[in-house]
Amino acid sequence: MNTLPRARSGALAALRHRDFALFWSAALLSNAANWMQQFTVPFIMYEMTASNTWVGAAAFTSLFPAVGLAPVAGVLADRFSRQRVMVITLWVHTLVCVAFAVLWMTGELTPWRILGLNLLIGIALGIQASSWQALVPLLVPASSLLSAIRLNSAQFTASRAIGPLTGAALLRFVGAGSVFVTNAATYALLIVVLVAVRPREVVPPVRQHLRAFLMAGLAFVRRRSALVQAVTTGFAMAYFGGALLHLAAGLASEDFKVGETGLAGLITAAGVGSVIGSTLIIAYGDRFDRSRVARWGLGLYAAAPLLAAATTSYAVGLTGYFVSGVAHVCVAISMNAAIQSQVTEEMRGRAISLYIMGVFAGWPLGALVGGWIGDHVGLRLVFAINGLMLVGYLVAIHIRWDGLRSIDANRDLADQAAADQPSPPGSTA
Repeated sequence: MNTLPRARSGALAALRHRDFALFWSAALLSNAANWMQQFTVPFIMYEMTASNTWVGAAAFTSLFPAVGLAPVAGVLADRFSRQRVMVITLWVHTLVCVAFAVLWMTGELTPWRILGLNLLIGIALGIQASSWQALVPLLVPASSLLSAIRLNSAQFTASRAIGPLTGAALLRFVGAGSVFVTNAATYALLIVVLVAVRPREVVPPVRQHLRAFLMAGLAFVRRRSALVQAVTTGFAMAYFGGALLHLAAGLASEDFKVGETGLAGLITAAGVGSVIGSTLIIAYGDRFDRSRVARWGLGLYAAAPLLAAATTSYAVGLTGYFVSGVAHVCVAISMNAAIQSQVTEEMRGRAISLYIMGVFAGWPLGALVGGWIGDHVGLRLVFAINGLMLVGYLVAIHIRWDGLRSIDANRDLADQAAADQPSPPGSTA
């Protein structure tokens, strides 16, 4: 069985390729603006309703549609142009941002309209996410694949440090409308870049009935323990760790008694942690097994909500959020790299879609359930329970899955795919 070549040209090798560099730069700006909006919408929702349940519902509607759409999105990513899928869904994002801006500026933005617009965002995101992840390997040669995977994750996490503080400044001094307009403009820029890049051609898969095509992808993942472990870990990370970010507005107001600047500080602390974690992984990731980095990340993810819930001290809360940012990139980059390096190109979209489905199921469910419970018993108890559950998950993967060690391989599964086919009559193994 062949192994993927190590990138000898350095951790930043993927940025030497024009198309990837263009896409990476535009994606960084777009994701930073998107984090501005993800900071702004929960803040104005909490200002309107003073309810963690409403805040959780806003996160739920923007993320949960991806759970149902992810398998179909994977099929689209494998059967059609990934560029075209992304351009269409990015136009939807752009128009929704414009609608947010118009409704806010005319005083017509209500909690129910926020939920409706977030639902449209969730639908577009659910269709887009698999094509986004599956497009990245087509912008670089195979020798730069792992570099591209890490850098793609790094730009997303770096945007978490840039977006919230910028969003807080715009919200405070200009208004929420400026956040929505800026986000729309960066989506339009990303569309222009996508039209300009020229990814490698992918051989179209053999035409199959949609259900058979979808089931083939599901069977591909189920036969491989490493992929099953990645999907399951993605869900656990998102459900028990993601609530800390999505419910930050309530924690900032109820426990830390800080305004939008304090809320931006919490989210930015997580972003700074993500940037530092990403930088370390890009620079030194090849020295450690992915399973070890993932276990470190899960341990830190368990500590983060426990720190944030331990006291009403804002400084301690910032520390907890910083730790959560480091934890997120340790787990997310490890799981993404494991999937991207263990799938065949014709299965990439469908395999990634199942991982995305796990993550997008965990985020909104954790936010909705955590917000509802938080309104009754307090968010600090919710976060403490989440931290303890992650401790339990870390113990479980040591016992059941040998500490996730199966995700460490970088395998070219072309030979494996051939091996999965039945042998011709009369042949010998």
